[in-house]
Amino acid sequence: MEGAAQSAGAGKTTVYRWWKSRADLAVEAFFHGTVDGLRLPETGSARDDFRHQITELADLLRGPRGAALAAMLGGARTDPELARALGEKWLDPRRRWGFERMSRAAAAGELKPGVDVGAALAVLYGPLYTPLLFGQPVPDAQAVERILAIAFDGIFAGPATTDRSGTKT
Repeated sequence: MEGAAQSAGAGKTTVYRWWKSRADLAVEAFFHGTVDGLRLPETGSARDDFRHQITELADLLRGPRGAALAAMLGGARTDPELARALGEKWLDPRRRWGFERMSRAAAAGELKPGVDVGAALAVLYGPLYTPLLFGQPVPDAQAVERILAIAFDGIFAGPATTDRSGTKT
């Protein structure tokens, strides 16, 4: 907090007025640096929305921001303040968007009958977050497209679409 105050040319009390803890400041800095590179799209097609969101997330997680998120996720296991801040700023808004978007897709008949929304989201996002937790690389763009093709086949009703590389999914 002292370093942030010094860099900003402000007092520590000013920094603490804006952020309750170091965890809040760290997560806010991470979120601020990623918000432009990661959108939560609304194209009218749930399949396309999830493809765009997941491929952008994978691109982000393969870079330095992914390493920063992995470090924060690891730290959140033993730091309740970091876990709370990370949940509030990063995980909860994305989880909420995913549940809302997938629920709207179910209501619109875009999902196969009987698809469990929570399970579908776990299948879509697990391949991106799991490697971060175990220090492994996030799948490359081609692997993400192959994963999405399999996942989408089990989740979405209707004909497959074509991804940006020309692969039917």
